[in-house]
Amino acid sequence: MNLNRLTFGLLSLIGFLSVFSAPRSVSAQCVQADVSVQYNISGSRQPTDRTNDVDFDSQGNCQGNVSVTTGVQGNEGGTGRVRQRRVVRHRFTGNSHNDLGGSTIQIQSNPAIDVYNPADRLEY
Repeated sequence: MNLNRLTFGLLSLIGFLSVFSAPRSVSAQCVQADVSVQYNISGSRQPTDRTNDVDFDSQGNCQGNVSVTTGVQGNEGGTGRVRQRRVVRHRFTGNSHNDLGGSTIQIQSNPAIDVYNPADRLEY
């Protein structure tokens, strides 16, 4: 038990000292993110005609900027062909004029979902 306390104490002390001995300050990079969903729940037997054009561009070192887009395109019902179009542009230009900036982190999550619903073909 005393060994565990000693180990924990030493790790805490090392962590505390490392904060004050860091040679440079830490800075956040830039983030560009796009999160969207395109879905079709219908009685159409044709595949969805779908595009999702996402373009990320970042020039120079970047520090502390965030650009996030979100979107949902959905269709529910029907028996005809479904068309979905989405265009997104993210731009960071210029630089941070110092050595603290870094490359831009780019995140893209865009699931496309198609569900065939035979109930849409029922006639009453």
